[in-house]
Amino acid sequence: MSGLLYAIGEVSRITGLSVKALRLYQEKGLLLPSRVDPSSGYRYYTERDIAQAHTLRALRDLRLSLEEIRGVLEELDQGASLSEHLTKVRARLADEAASAQRSVLALDTLLRHQEQAEAYLRAPPPLLERWLPGMRVAVHRARGRYSDASQVFPRLLAACGPKVGGAPFCLYHEAEYREDDADISWCVPLPPGARPEGVQVEELPEVQAATLVHTGPPDSVGPSWARLFAHLHAHERIPAVPLRETFLRVGANEAVSSSWRTELALSWEAKHGG
Repeated sequence: MSGLLYAIGEVSRITGLSVKALRLYQEKGLLLPSRVDPSSGYRYYTERDIAQAHTLRALRDLRLSLEEIRGVLEELDQGASLSEHLTKVRARLADEAASAQRSVLALDTLLRHQEQAEAYLRAPPPLLERWLPGMRVAVHRARGRYSDASQVFPRLLAACGPKVGGAPFCLYHEAEYREDDADISWCVPLPPGARPEGVQVEELPEVQAATLVHTGPPDSVGPSWARLFAHLHAHERIPAVPLRETFLRVGANEAVSSSWRTELALSWEAKHGG
């Protein structure tokens, strides 16, 4: 263990669990933060806590009740194998009526993500610190789902026409993961001086950030965000928003992980008075 501590919003981004869900799991005694600041009440989690949160999300995606999840976690604490539990659950779902088919597919996705996670650990992408250049962008900012990109980007790109100066990207204005009301800016880079009609245009400043290129579909980026947060914490830097995901290559099939390439960028707060 590295001894690093993660704020609740960072754990939310890494695991894909909302802050509301993390607080509920604490209330139910399923996932307790390793440290709670007595003066501020802020919750802090270790890497072991994050691993437990990933397990919780996996079990939640299988539509297990909180009491069923509690039973599985207790057995895991006693040395039982998570793989054995997953295998038994999959066999049960496969024998149920057609209404359970969505749960079977969710389990297949979980197992696929496990394979991707193991491949990631064997050969993690290089992490770089670099300056992201300032740029002019066409932008649409709203609250919504991350999947709204499939509707928003085609409209932005159509409005920009040939005036596109690079790969589209999203800015996330909160560190935490939100399921329905994420504060997102969908951005399309523009050439210098371009100002297409019918869209908002902004000038983004140059910013220094830790970056890496993640290979895999959008819902598999948690381990890469974990590396970026850990890198900044190890260098005693405070992560800053917005977080940036640039879509270098978009795959038509999420099952083919290599068809997706996304650059993640995490900046940090500037030191004052130094």
